[in-house]
Amino acid sequence: MAENDDENWYGVKGAQIHAALRYPIVSAYEFEFLKQEEVVRERIDNCTVYLIVQRRLTYFDNVVAEDGELRFEIADGLHTPVQCRVGLTEIGLCGPGEEVEVEVQFYKANPDTAQPYRDVGGLRVKKADGTFLVWWTPQKFLYEVMVNRLTADVVGDAYGFLDFRVHYIGQAFSQKVWKRLTGHEKMQSILTREGPIGASAEARAPFEISLMLLDIVGLTEACEFPHTGHLDRPGYAPIRHRLDDDDAVVTFVTQQFVSHRDAALTRELEALLIRSLQPSYNETLFANYPNITGGMRSKGYTWTDIVLEQTPALLFTDHHPLTLLNKVLNAVSE
Repeated sequence: MAENDDENWYGVKGAQIHAALRYPIVSAYEFEFLKQEEVVRERIDNCTVYLIVQRRLTYFDNVVAEDGELRFEIADGLHTPVQCRVGLTEIGLCGPGEEVEVEVQFYKANPDTAQPYRDVGGLRVKKADGTFLVWWTPQKFLYEVMVNRLTADVVGDAYGFLDFRVHYIGQAFSQKVWKRLTGHEKMQSILTREGPIGASAEARAPFEISLMLLDIVGLTEACEFPHTGHLDRPGYAPIRHRLDDDDAVVTFVTQQFVSHRDAALTRELEALLIRSLQPSYNETLFANYPNITGGMRSKGYTWTDIVLEQTPALLFTDHHPLTLLNKVLNAVSE
């Protein structure tokens, strides 16, 4: 087609990165065992951004298993406990009248021998023949309820148990995240320097310091053609793309500059989180964001938004007050 003679015929693109928590938040202690499990590795295989976080020890309390159901509290010694009930038949773990075994995993050295069980770190449900059915920690249970819509009665403020101090944010694009976090220098430093913050006698740093693993699951674009400034944002100098003919316009509007697995998306998400939260163990804080090396502007996008899906978490640092993770990201992008 004929070339356009208008020298001011330009287009501008913005991007929206979609990321998700691919596995429930797990403690450093739990991760040492879980990373050996193939099914867990498959779940976290594409996670490229990780957060090392901490909250006071969360545990199951007053656990009772009877009449085909589990009843328990989620507690931390500070917040009002959340009352929970799970019907094992209702969620399909067993048939009516079928016996199952509930294995109780304690934090304390001297476990209870009779119900109700106190200070419980995990619950494993197995068939009578020993076949594994499901495993829950308090964080895994809340994740399954909030993200995977596990059928359960939950009464109380569950978000009161999802507040996490962020110590460090990193990325693992060039290697699998479970390899990156094996022998991780910052993780070891945090485990050494940070003591437990919970009042429970069972509280230990490896039980409280935990991992959030984020997977970038998609990318959408916002296009403005011709560029009039309607999509411009303060602090983001427009990156204008000259479009010489109709074919160039069609390509610009219909084809993304990068795939959602491009390293620039991981770099952008990491930088945006660090710039907002400024965790105490991060040395580079990206004060010049959005002008970062290898980020989305290097790919031609003027600005980038982040949308966190399936990520029930409230994050804070000394620099940033307690807030939902999406609000952290939106505050920086606006």
